[in-house]
Amino acid sequence: MHLKKPFMARQIAILSMLVTILMCSSSWAASYYVDPNGNDTSGNGSSTSPWKTLSTACSKVTSSGNTIYINAGNYTDNNRCNLAVGVNIQGAGKSVVTITSTYSGGSGTGYIYRENAQTNPVPHGNNDISGFTLNGSNKTLRSGVWIRGSDNINVHDINFTKIHTTAICFGGYGFQTDYNTLTMTQPAVYGINYTIHDVVIDDCSSETSDSTNDRQGAINLIGVQNCVIYNMTLNENYPNHGVGLKAVPGWLKGFKMYNSTITTDHTNTDSFVFEMYNFSSDSEIYNNSFNHYISLNGGITSLNSGSSWNLKIHDNVSVLAGLPSTSGHEFSHNWLNVYNNYFYGGNVPAAGLWSTNYLTGSGVSHWRFNNNVVYNCSDGVYIARGNNSYVEIYNNTFDTMTGSPWGGSGIDGSSFSGSMSGTKIQNNLIINSASTPITTNGNMSGSIIDHNWLNTASPGINKTGNRPSPYYVPSSTSSNLADAGINVGLAFTGSAPAIGAFEPGVALSAPTNLSVH
Repeated sequence: MHLKKPFMARQIAILSMLVTILMCSSSWAASYYVDPNGNDTSGNGSSTSPWKTLSTACSKVTSSGNTIYINAGNYTDNNRCNLAVGVNIQGAGKSVVTITSTYSGGSGTGYIYRENAQTNPVPHGNNDISGFTLNGSNKTLRSGVWIRGSDNINVHDINFTKIHTTAICFGGYGFQTDYNTLTMTQPAVYGINYTIHDVVIDDCSSETSDSTNDRQGAINLIGVQNCVIYNMTLNENYPNHGVGLKAVPGWLKGFKMYNSTITTDHTNTDSFVFEMYNFSSDSEIYNNSFNHYISLNGGITSLNSGSSWNLKIHDNVSVLAGLPSTSGHEFSHNWLNVYNNYFYGGNVPAAGLWSTNYLTGSGVSHWRFNNNVVYNCSDGVYIARGNNSYVEIYNNTFDTMTGSPWGGSGIDGSSFSGSMSGTKIQNNLIINSASTPITTNGNMSGSIIDHNWLNTASPGINKTGNRPSPYYVPSSTSSNLADAGINVGLAFTGSAPAIGAFEPGVALSAPTNLSVH
């Protein structure tokens, strides 16, 4: 029996130590409260003696692991909330808590704020912010949440409304670097793990003329890795407003965005839903609805290890109706794959490929557009200029290219200037185009263009039901489109690929949170 005593003593010592750790950890994770009837002078932040404003709470709660709870009610708070590392903010809910703020503070600050000098590695911020509506008092508040120089940030279940410039700004690294240098060079390190979800952003941008950042974004990002945005509704469809998501000079590694709807100013060509540069590491944008143009630029020319693309854009619905006719989607990004999307209803090209500014001034490489449906646009894919390489346009369906005011082709290279190498245009279904279905010029010589269905006899598609599916799905395995293509390395079900966006009987799903006509 005496042999067990040391063992029991060790057990008791371990239990005592665990109890001490738990007691200490509970003191680390303290709770503090803000209430409309609180008092910033006499309150101590307890549930029985809360503070009146979040800015006061943030100035006093500075220990990591603590949480500030915002009770239901309406608040006016015109001071900045300097958020400490590791402190969380949890409101009672965006439908029952409204904070109205007129804090302006100038450029580079926000109502909830922290900015650290950039360091390598980027320090963890470890903040979770949720559960309230932030009202910028008729766009007096400059920015909503502004956190740069730290990472591990989660913003969710918040309504942002009537903010002047930006609802959310995240920067991991590079924001203090010379603009032109950073645009061309990857940051030394990225901030990691930023999440934005279940937020509504309405009227939170503006068209300004800052020296390098005109057309401000309702969300601004720079130097971030593993940033995920989902279940977001963003509406900036107001005159003289900015873009939805802005990342210029960008640098977004492993970025994901899905299940979201973005609408921006329909009267302004440059009020893009996205104006974002330099994606990498299989970033993805999928299952969204867009009601304006996308502007992409840059991207590394050699993939990061383990990646198949810099960026994949797939399974989105792009509504182009009612927009200015001078642009279209600008997909000028290296190692870009655009697939399984539905573009419709605009007097513009669905997709544009051209070199632009110094990022892709010499051209774009490794660009694929496949299995998309383009309906009732003035052009399908418009190829304008650049010394481009490995451009692949496979298995798309182009229907009703109107030619007003653009060329009216499914694939339009009629005015192309530059050079094209490794270009393949195959297995595309082009019907009802106002002009020649595929137009090229001498600068595109050497391109492989074959196995396309070009305004000829009636294609064997369903022609009933919703577009894009089941309307454009081949009517059966005996359809004149089935097995009529050539193997380009994409999946198919028969003895050869079908021509067009769909295999017989295989309907690609539309985004689950949307309906299409």
